[in-house]
Amino acid sequence: MTRRLHTAASILAFAAVYFCAGKFGLSLALVNPSASAVWPPAGLALAATLLWGYRLWPGIFLGALLVNLATPGNAATDFGIAVGNTMEALLGAWLVNRFAHGAKAFERAPDIFKFVLLAAMVSTVVSASVGVTSVCLGREARWEQYAAIWSTWWVGDMMGDLIVAPLLLIWLRRPWPRLRPAQVQEAAGVLFAVVLVSVLIFLPRIPSDLENQLKYLSILPLLWAAFRFRQHGASLCASVLSGIALWGTLQGVGPFVTHNPNKSLLLLQAFAGTMTLTALVVAAVISEGQRFEQRLRVQDAVSRVLAESTNLKQAGSKIVQALCEAAGWDAGAMWRVDRAANEVRCVEFWHVPSLEVREFAAITR
Repeated sequence: MTRRLHTAASILAFAAVYFCAGKFGLSLALVNPSASAVWPPAGLALAATLLWGYRLWPGIFLGALLVNLATPGNAATDFGIAVGNTMEALLGAWLVNRFAHGAKAFERAPDIFKFVLLAAMVSTVVSASVGVTSVCLGREARWEQYAAIWSTWWVGDMMGDLIVAPLLLIWLRRPWPRLRPAQVQEAAGVLFAVVLVSVLIFLPRIPSDLENQLKYLSILPLLWAAFRFRQHGASLCASVLSGIALWGTLQGVGPFVTHNPNKSLLLLQAFAGTMTLTALVVAAVISEGQRFEQRLRVQDAVSRVLAESTNLKQAGSKIVQALCEAAGWDAGAMWRVDRAANEVRCVEFWHVPSLEVREFAAITR
């Protein structure tokens, strides 16, 4: 009973968050009251499904239904749109889980490209197609408007998956690594650089030709964030840049402003998605290189310990120490499988001298 109540509460809480994000998205709906070029709920639903499972689908459906009921239209159309949004999230999560290592998709560059293709580009076709068809069948739009509404709907959902989903998956799945004081100062410097460059490029009123060229300078602080702070820094800074660029575009300034407000948002979304993808791929490539280098250090350390030891028991403590030092761990334990007793037993435990872990070591042993 307690578990069911907890699940129900989670579903209702997620529906409320989805509703709030949806209201923001529909406030920017320009081609049709139900179609927005900025749709954060798509990324929110995809990330939640990847992190907490398909059991959250009622929350996606309820949130989508409520946010559409709050806009002009009929209930049948709103129901169809909610079904399409739910199907999109479930299909996207299934494809990413099946082919791109699920919530770990942003740890490897090949998985990032699979995420973009399968989740951001393929699964979003479902919501756009079901949603726009429902709108036209409900006579809330003319059939000759189908292509224009569909493209806006699809781009909005795709950018939600590319900008919002990575930020949530990276920050909620893995805690921020511990930073030294110098790294904290550098992180603040990177964030300040992102904000400063974004404000200079996307907010002031400057000649159109110049601002169109300067917008590409925004990649520089994103690359800095990706090189130094990997996926956490890349996703956060890309989101900050996208938010400032969106604010400027809505205020009628910046390199994406055109005579057509919806076209301005589409241009902005394409640029923000490209910048985000570039930063994430760079961060993933750097992380992969670091992991490979770390494996080589561990293999080399273990090989040296085995070469210098006369038996495995003597090498045990040295191997644990070598592994911890090579991987940057504060403590480590070695376990042996006892087949007769069908148990695993702790045979070695090591920790850095400055760490007080006597109680933990005793419990471990």
